[in-house]
Amino acid sequence: MRLSRTLRAVLPFIAVVVALALALSDWPLGWRVWRDHPYVAAFAAGIAVLFVAGAVVDAHFRRREARRWHGLGFVAAGEFAAIQYDTGVAMSALIGIDDGYRLRSDVEFHLAIARDRATELLPPDSETFFVERREVDDEFLTSRLAVLVTDEAWRRNCSQTLRVARGHLVEAVSRWTGTFAILNDDEQFNRVARTVTITDLVTALHMSLVAIGPSEERADADTMGFATFASQWRTLLNSVNTELDFWNARRRMHTRVEVPDTRRAARES
Repeated sequence: MRLSRTLRAVLPFIAVVVALALALSDWPLGWRVWRDHPYVAAFAAGIAVLFVAGAVVDAHFRRREARRWHGLGFVAAGEFAAIQYDTGVAMSALIGIDDGYRLRSDVEFHLAIARDRATELLPPDSETFFVERREVDDEFLTSRLAVLVTDEAWRRNCSQTLRVARGHLVEAVSRWTGTFAILNDDEQFNRVARTVTITDLVTALHMSLVAIGPSEERADADTMGFATFASQWRTLLNSVNTELDFWNARRRMHTRVEVPDTRRAARES
């Protein structure tokens, strides 16, 4: 598939080179070879026309495919952006940063309990109130996680929330991988691979949470395990924010809806 895409990309250049080479090849020989060998000349001209026609037809079909699948690409960008946004919201809510935004019911089923436990263990203060979801510093995050991992109710519901979030990512990847392959959209196809990496990060974070242990004594003693868990949490959050920026940019780039100006419409009416 990669070789086919490469050939399609360089086909116009090959056509131009072949045409020029055939046009100039007779010059060193006094412009007599093609005239003295008409069959060979017709065969070579046919090859040149074939390359040029192939490049033109390929360009036409590529433009038609881009127009045909443009709407689906827009929808895919919107879905991935929504999933990454919801994942970021969930991770922030898990550490007690609640801006009132609520997610879909299957996520909220476990997230609500973990968020309430985080609020009980770490009551909101002025510092927490002004913290942005996308700008959580390492010290603030580590201090909150150190308290939360010692609570069994929070650990249990945090674990389930991560599993549900991973399921949403897996569903989206399964749905759109084939679409981007058909579109020959390498940029978005490779970005789906990055989304697969995020699912791996969620899995690793979940395994680290389980490995820390249920008891408060073990959570305090396993310093290395907690450090790994906190580091993976930061990595996942940064990756989610990066992907959110990418898919939001794709949505703006491929916007296909013209928002009407209601004020102008009212004046015209």
